[in-house]
Amino acid sequence: MESLGRSGGASAGNVEEMLSGVGRRLREARLTRDMTQEEVSAASGVSVAHLSRLESGARQPSVATLLNVAAGLRISISDLLEAPREPGPGTVVRGSEAPFYEGAGFRFQPLMPEAGPAGLAAVKVVFPVDRVEPAEHHRHEGEEWLYVLSGRLRLTLGEESTVLGPGDAAFFDGMLEHSFDVLGDEDVEMLVVAGAEAPVTTGLPSGGAHPLHEGHHVMGERSQPSGEV
Repeated sequence: MESLGRSGGASAGNVEEMLSGVGRRLREARLTRDMTQEEVSAASGVSVAHLSRLESGARQPSVATLLNVAAGLRISISDLLEAPREPGPGTVVRGSEAPFYEGAGFRFQPLMPEAGPAGLAAVKVVFPVDRVEPAEHHRHEGEEWLYVLSGRLRLTLGEESTVLGPGDAAFFDGMLEHSFDVLGDEDVEMLVVAGAEAPVTTGLPSGGAHPLHEGHHVMGERSQPSGEV
């Protein structure tokens, strides 16, 4: 994720803050790589006791120590010294880095940062060709907009249905019962943007809630990360 529109980089006054965060970033990098302090010590030449003090914040590292630890973790020293930055007015979410999640009969990829605007969510949704639409229709507060990227989809709103293909879009009130059926022999990929008066989950799913709204409970039960599709 990238922020755009900032006025400049970190100032000299942020050096102390940068160093104060080294311990936390060091521990996060170690755990991300599933390494013990003993393994990092063997790879970097820095003693376990010193690593422990660095991670707890009890000691500030020297440049030489930072270089050795970064080499042992196989990361850049800048990863340990990255200064916290205020998000810019613009944000870029890289599709190649945003993970997909599995739902009941669909996959989805959140395309907004977790700190995105409250009440708004945007995701890429993939309905597989063999998807079986649940008998109960979806219904939730807020409004929903979708844009079909590929495949053919039958959208049912209330008692009326229409077929959508690549390039087609639809906008509707979420309180109107709606359902989706895949047509043909191709998966359906579409972008979905939803708004609601109440805050919605824009980042990773939590507690089984669909990223657009809890009203889409059928689409988000027991969602788990599945990696990129």
